Amino acid sequence: MTAATPATPRAATTAPGPKGVPLLGSLGSWRRNTAEFLLGLQRDYGEVVRMRLGPMTVHQVTGPEAVHQVLVKNHGNYVRGPLYEQFGVVMGKGLLTSDGEYWRGHRRAVQPAFQKNAVLGIVPNIVRATEEMLDEWDGKAARGEPVDLMTEMLRLTLVTLSRSLFAYDIKPSSRVLKQIVDDVVEVMFRRGTASEMLPSWLPTDRKRKIDRIHHVFDKVVADVRETYARTGDGSLTSLMEQAVDPVTGEPWTDQEIRDELLTIYLAGHETTAVSLCWTLLSIANHPPVQEELGGEIDRVLGGGPPDAENTDALTYTKMVVDESLRMHPPIWIFPRAAVGPDTLGGYDIEAGSSVLVSPLVSHHNPRYWDNPLAFDPYRFTPQAVRERPRMAYFPFGAGPRQCIGNSMALLELRTIVAMINQRFRISMIPGHALQYGSPVISLRPLRDVMVRLASRDRTHGRGSAGPAAVPAPAEGPAPSGCPYTGTPDA
Repeated sequence: MTAATPATPRAATTAPGPKGVPLLGSLGSWRRNTAEFLLGLQRDYGEVVRMRLGPMTVHQVTGPEAVHQVLVKNHGNYVRGPLYEQFGVVMGKGLLTSDGEYWRGHRRAVQPAFQKNAVLGIVPNIVRATEEMLDEWDGKAARGEPVDLMTEMLRLTLVTLSRSLFAYDIKPSSRVLKQIVDDVVEVMFRRGTASEMLPSWLPTDRKRKIDRIHHVFDKVVADVRETYARTGDGSLTSLMEQAVDPVTGEPWTDQEIRDELLTIYLAGHETTAVSLCWTLLSIANHPPVQEELGGEIDRVLGGGPPDAENTDALTYTKMVVDESLRMHPPIWIFPRAAVGPDTLGGYDIEAGSSVLVSPLVSHHNPRYWDNPLAFDPYRFTPQAVRERPRMAYFPFGAGPRQCIGNSMALLELRTIVAMINQRFRISMIPGHALQYGSPVISLRPLRDVMVRLASRDRTHGRGSAGPAAVPAPAEGPAPSGCPYTGTPDA
């Protein structure tokens, strides 16, 4: 017999990418404007790009097949990794920061609160909180007062989440918590500053912010648990209080409950608020979209509030929300660390290297999105969706770690967008140009978003008494060179 010829080992194939500078690699470009940098990598090098960020080897993958490999097909090879370490400074060990059996046990324990029937039950809470905000807006519109849209959306989603999942009214504290959440965003992402390198026990400004965050949110957690102990209300609180470790059978510790409560509060409202802000601005900057949306709202809702049934009939509203999530996804980047070697898009991925999957960059891939900087809700007709690769669009991730709150977030977005546009037309104040790009948890606007309100006739869609709408600038590339565009997955 003739001996079999040994297979020739495949030559290692290294992905293309920027050379960077000695020691730092491309860290300077990453820090200056993360979103612009990552979008530029896809433009200049393709769908798998290799780079150095200081001591780390990092690959950005944006092609649908490679994204599916990381998030779904071979997800066990890709864990949270070092880029998630800072989240634990605030959130502890919760759904967002944990891996393995610990994460699986906690995810199973809280999953029932996010199933479809449970989520539909929160519509009255969404409607009530939104009506409270809109009633306040009536007075501001009559007086011609501008509104800080990002702040308003953060308060609204925080109140909605708290009432819906914890049966706890956090509204009286919502103004104070806005600054605390801003501090959370700041401390959870390393920028390479000197204070980050100092020992944690030194009284730096960053350390004082972390202590303040813990003080405020520990009080919120204590109040939520006391409310549940007194009333027995709160679907998610109930699940956490009754959860047990699947291996030991022991109840969750106070620390486990605290960490999961904080994770849901922080990750659950901020990203939805960011999405609402960008969606409302996109509508305001596109009058034809605003007109078509208003017509559907009048036809479907007939001047009344949304409910669990008629929200499904808001098909154009859904398309508008989906297109906004394409252009500026709130969960804009999923960092991973490769446990073992792999091949993505024909290129070798070394064990121990980091992988970045970015919905923001994938959603602007011209191979799958014609004129990706244009806002076009008709990209999301049923036929258009069927014709695209599944992983060309994944605003909430995919696979086992798909965002646990995606159904709740989509319901909030469609309901709130419909209610706001039922009563008001929003326009940006000239001179308030928007840009994004700071390497934070979500791609928020980098400054306050000041808008004017004009009351709207809900029956015929005509502007009624109130200040005239100020023409908004056309949406397009922001001053940074990025399109208008937002926490990692749980």
